[in-house]
Amino acid sequence: MALKVLASAEWRLGIYCSLLTLSCATLVCLVLLQSQLDLVWCAVISLSVLVGLGGIQAQVLAHFRRIAMRANWQLEAIAQDDFTQTIKPHYTSGAVAEFEQRLVALSVQLHSQKRRYHSQQFIIYQLIDSLNSPILMFDDNLKLAYANGAFELLYHRPWQECKGMSSTQFGLIQRDKQWQFDSASQQSRWQLQSSEFFQEGKQFYLLVALDITKALRKKELAAWQHLIRVISHEIHNSLTPISSLAQTLLAKAQGQKEQQALSVIGQRCQHLRQFVGQYAKVTRTPTLAREPVSVLLLLTSVAALFDSTDIKVDCTVKGLELDKALIEQVLINLVKNAIEANTDTAKLVLKAYYQQQQAVIEVLDNGPGFANLDNILTPFYSTKSAGQGIGLTFSRNIVELHDGQLLCENTEIGGRVKMIFSI
Repeated sequence: MALKVLASAEWRLGIYCSLLTLSCATLVCLVLLQSQLDLVWCAVISLSVLVGLGGIQAQVLAHFRRIAMRANWQLEAIAQDDFTQTIKPHYTSGAVAEFEQRLVALSVQLHSQKRRYHSQQFIIYQLIDSLNSPILMFDDNLKLAYANGAFELLYHRPWQECKGMSSTQFGLIQRDKQWQFDSASQQSRWQLQSSEFFQEGKQFYLLVALDITKALRKKELAAWQHLIRVISHEIHNSLTPISSLAQTLLAKAQGQKEQQALSVIGQRCQHLRQFVGQYAKVTRTPTLAREPVSVLLLLTSVAALFDSTDIKVDCTVKGLELDKALIEQVLINLVKNAIEANTDTAKLVLKAYYQQQQAVIEVLDNGPGFANLDNILTPFYSTKSAGQGIGLTFSRNIVELHDGQLLCENTEIGGRVKMIFSI
């Protein structure tokens, strides 16, 4: 306790002032005694001097405390990031004036830095919101603090509804400081990039989900294209001599059975050529001719081609930069598939709407839905007896050429195919 008292600046200043006051009062008393003034008057005058100097001492100490309290108040405001009020310097020169001026300058500098930081932070959040990749930010308790609009691509609802939920509730786990999805289906589509940062003294985790399906699809498509080219080449090499030999033998054949058999061989060779030619379409990448397209007119024109089918058009998207001919062909393919999938009277909806920074065009039917969603977009796979399995693959390729995404899913009333485009 004694050390704390000795370390007090007010206590030391008070001691110095008290010693000075007692010294002055004692000196006055001695002077009065030497002047042979009455002892009572000497005592009264000395006491008056002592009281007066004591009052001055109290004012000096109070003034010193006010300076310290004002400085402490300013420092407390800085610590609380409150820059709305600033002390006014009382002095224009001296050490105290320099201290006050430097304190005010520090407050102004920190205020400027905070405004600059908030401005940069605002720009960063705007940038995050404009990105098409889902970005999630968790606090030090692994609770969702913020996310961008693309959050809906992962969880199909606004992030504001999920604020405060734990990372485990989103199916996210952290192993060896690496974040990943608990779901195998999510892992197959999304790759997580993570980083840590501090904001206002708190630790946060930033997760960016990257859609890897396009990269995988390109490799998959390249493999299929290579396979088709090899198969087509080998089939053509085999069909050419077979067809030529069949034509030669047909010209020389005398019996009706031989002519009929050779004619069938020639027809089957021609059919097989056409069959291979259809599959070769998958290997060709068309060149896009983008132009501003009215989505409402596009959907209406496609619906008009199937006037015997009940097709409803619901469109809130104004226009997109598309290759009209190719997207129209995709829509025609999707509508034909939907009609063929319905055993009863088909009812379709062609719908277009905005979803965050994306435009969605979907074909919804009232049929039984997709029988095998896992393989529906696999080349050559078809559930139709006469199907060749290239319609949806071709459609997906066209949509992805537009930097879009084609999704197939089942709903409570039927099947739905979505084309998602960035805007």
